[in-house]
Amino acid sequence: MVELIDKVDIDKLKTTEKIKKEIERFQKFSYIIGGEETSTKATDVNIKNYAKYILLEGTKQEKRELLECLKSKIRLKEKNIYLK
Repeated sequence: MVELIDKVDIDKLKTTEKIKKEIERFQKFSYIIGGEETSTKATDVNIKNYAKYILLEGTKQEKRELLECLKSKIRLKEKNIYLK
């Protein structure tokens, strides 16, 4: 799936909201641990790279949420994933 993510059409609005929440969460964590604020914004993050990261490192719930943001139809046939 990670290999196909560059070809998939992703709902940018939904994904940007998820990224924004994740960045806010990270900023709070960073401030609590080190007392430093980060200046990263959701618009600074590449959506395709974020999707790849979630597919590789995310929880099952995060992966499900990412799949909800895909506009392209995905088909599984004989243990292979295809775009429709």
